[in-house]
Amino acid sequence: MSHLRPQLPAVEPTYDPSRPFPDIQLLHKNTIPNCPGMTMVALQVSFSPNGSTPPHSHAGAFLVAHVISGYFFNKMNDDPMTIHGPGESFKENPGCRHSINDNASATEPATLVVTMIVETKVVEEAGIAGLVVIDEEYRAMVQERQSGKI
Repeated sequence: MSHLRPQLPAVEPTYDPSRPFPDIQLLHKNTIPNCPGMTMVALQVSFSPNGSTPPHSHAGAFLVAHVISGYFFNKMNDDPMTIHGPGESFKENPGCRHSINDNASATEPATLVVTMIVETKVVEEAGIAGLVVIDEEYRAMVQERQSGKI
């Protein structure tokens, strides 16, 4: 596995539905006793080489993502795109729009552990899958991809 930090691309990438989606595994889900109505959820998000997510938000959650392996191109709201690598973390405030979240490598996997603090009713009503809210303009494209039509 390469330990060299990649450079930012000259042009920010746009979402490409042919790129693989990450695999999301629930690590734990616990209500927070001293924060009534709130739940902590931890997920392992594994990106295959060239993996990508469509622009999305996280159902009002506050989250911290910690990179376990690989490198990620990351862009939130109107901030400049950044790169995060092993041992680095970033946070997303409630309402943040995650416009770029891509594995920076076309040949090596990359993994994040994401810890979210979110309203318990959101988790109960939408489940873990409901914590990733794909932007409206990309939903049909993603549904077609997931159904195998693209």
